[in-house]
Amino acid sequence: MSDTTLVLLCVAAVAVLLDLVVPSGGLLTGTALALIIERVLNWAGVAAIVRWPLAGLGMLVTVGLAIRFGERISERLFPARVRTNVDRLVGLEGQVHALRAGAPIVALEGDLWTARSLDDAPLAAGQTVRVVALVDQVPVVQAVEE
Repeated sequence: MSDTTLVLLCVAAVAVLLDLVVPSGGLLTGTALALIIERVLNWAGVAAIVRWPLAGLGMLVTVGLAIRFGERISERLFPARVRTNVDRLVGLEGQVHALRAGAPIVALEGDLWTARSLDDAPLAAGQTVRVVALVDQVPVVQAVEE
């Protein structure tokens, strides 16, 4: 093997190890494996013939595996980082945009949410509120003392 091949194989190994730390959904590992396969095919003398079809197949397999397993792996490796939008709402402050059938429509981070008032306290449009809980994925808000 040439020195270039050894350097590229080392880079591929580093990319695989880096993929354990950086949540890329397997993109770095897929790239590293493609690089290793290309170097082996080049060493065998058939790289020019199969390079593009193999690259296309490798891309499809990598994307498919990332879609299938990426979220599970990310949740397992980084449980604190994986949160849904609903989980992030608790503690946010927003403004009552309007009232619809007595329920406040609250603007939270640019999105409008139909909310419930804590203890059915009356709220007015334009009032600042804080999300204190979630019930059935509906934010429960409380007026903020200004």
